[in-house]
Amino acid sequence: MAQFNARRTDRQGCYAISVTTPFRRYYALWRLFPDGRRPPLFIRTLADSATVAAGKAMALLKHCAVKLEWKPNEFFIPYYDQTYDTLSFGKYRGKRIAEVYYVDPGYVLWLANRFETEKKRLQKLKFIAQCFADIHSELSPPRQNTYRSPSRFVGEKGKNLSDLHLKVVFVKLQVDTYKPDFYIDQRVIAADSAGNRYAFTEKAAGRSQTPKALSCFSRSLTPGMNITLRSAKVMEHYESRGVKYTRLGYVKYG
Repeated sequence: MAQFNARRTDRQGCYAISVTTPFRRYYALWRLFPDGRRPPLFIRTLADSATVAAGKAMALLKHCAVKLEWKPNEFFIPYYDQTYDTLSFGKYRGKRIAEVYYVDPGYVLWLANRFETEKKRLQKLKFIAQCFADIHSELSPPRQNTYRSPSRFVGEKGKNLSDLHLKVVFVKLQVDTYKPDFYIDQRVIAADSAGNRYAFTEKAAGRSQTPKALSCFSRSLTPGMNITLRSAKVMEHYESRGVKYTRLGYVKYG
């Protein structure tokens, strides 16, 4: 372990392997943060052998600059029965975020970067997903950047933008899981003449017959279409694969 940690640091916290007990026979990998604002996060079980568990942990962390430590299981007991990281909606309803991240990390990254909620009880869930997004970035191999995006963040969070002339780049249909019937939203990526990227959701204007088609009452947006936004509110800024996005809400067309 000392050799593995030789070029790693604990300035941003550490990863920890929880030691087994007679009641918990599997070693597990956790992420411990230094700021006290984020709780220890369970990532995954490893093995019932210390040697195998350490090997798996080191393989997962081979691209990571954060130190790896051993911790007694007692340290993690207060966090085993927490429910704030359990999904209450969608196809993974009832699953903890760590379970979902193991089988479908892309879904967790969607929760972290694109999931929109005004419900206070779901804001902590989004926060935990954002912690996992940080972990995903730490564990991923460095990217070979062959393209430098011209996109920049636009406006300040909470401020309104006006007279945006955009071209639609990407549209994805998405079922609104909060409604019992098929209400199909459109998740839209658009760009201005300077190459800045914007993300917003075009909400369904009515119920659809199937989850694969828009309602006849909805405005259909397609790649290549030119649109004008009379006004929109800057909800947040985020970056994905080296491209900066400005997420918009309260969109009104010109």
